[in-house]
Amino acid sequence: MSAPSFSRILVPLDGSRLAEQIVPIVSGIVRQCGGELILLHVLEPAPPERVHGEPHLATAEEAARYLEDISRQLATHTIATRIVIVSADREAVAACIARQARALEVDGIALTNHGHGGLRGLLFGRIAQQVLQQAELPTLVVRALRNRHQALQPVNIQCLLVPLDGSMESERAVPLAWHLATCLPARVLLARIVPTLERLSLSESAPAVFLPSATAALLELERERAEQELQQVAATAPAGTTVTIAVRQGDVVEELARLTTEADLVVMTTHGRAGLPGWLAGSVAARLLERIAVPLLLVPIS
Repeated sequence: MSAPSFSRILVPLDGSRLAEQIVPIVSGIVRQCGGELILLHVLEPAPPERVHGEPHLATAEEAARYLEDISRQLATHTIATRIVIVSADREAVAACIARQARALEVDGIALTNHGHGGLRGLLFGRIAQQVLQQAELPTLVVRALRNRHQALQPVNIQCLLVPLDGSMESERAVPLAWHLATCLPARVLLARIVPTLERLSLSESAPAVFLPSATAALLELERERAEQELQQVAATAPAGTTVTIAVRQGDVVEELARLTTEADLVVMTTHGRAGLPGWLAGSVAARLLERIAVPLLLVPIS
């Protein structure tokens, strides 16, 4: 298996300021780790006049001027870029992005989560989720915020939050996290959330009603085992990487959202196994994205 990389990144832009919110984040990664950003605009066959309250890029000439301006701004920070403009014709935008990602042999895709129908509807059912499924590449997603700073100044990423759930699937995000931690450089916070009695599922909580002491003891053992497993993962970190661990009890999304106050980027797989230890379902990523301002780097499991 080849070493993970996230240096050649496709960045779809529709011309709106909201879409540009991913640029400072992904350019910060490339500035530190090397590589290039491929700025992509997809020409739609019947584009709307406005997108997110701004004029839509309707022609290849308009798209070229727009992307060249973005490229010039990034060049002042010594960030290499390429410009690609393609026509979707009758192809869906997400399918076109995924096809370009394969053709250009990129390491990943970076885009802003924005649009109609609610954030969860977009991420899991529209452009971002469709791109993630069809391209099968790590996808960097940030939630669009109206009050987010709009300057294209690359941001510094100093801490990575890596949520794990005890499954081998969730640990597939770890090699990419180690790679980024080395080249950025950044410290890594490995996190595991275990349930409380109140957060057990219906089938799991039934025994707790009749055997509360025994169930509490089992949950404490689960917490201790989680700490041991995180320590084992931490032991695989590259030399010189600062790694801390955090085991919290409670609701997965609530506890992870609290931990993001310490992080600049969340690196996680999009699903884990079912059952008590396997909570990294797609809905967790969607719910988490609704709650936090920091970006998510989603590593798909084919």
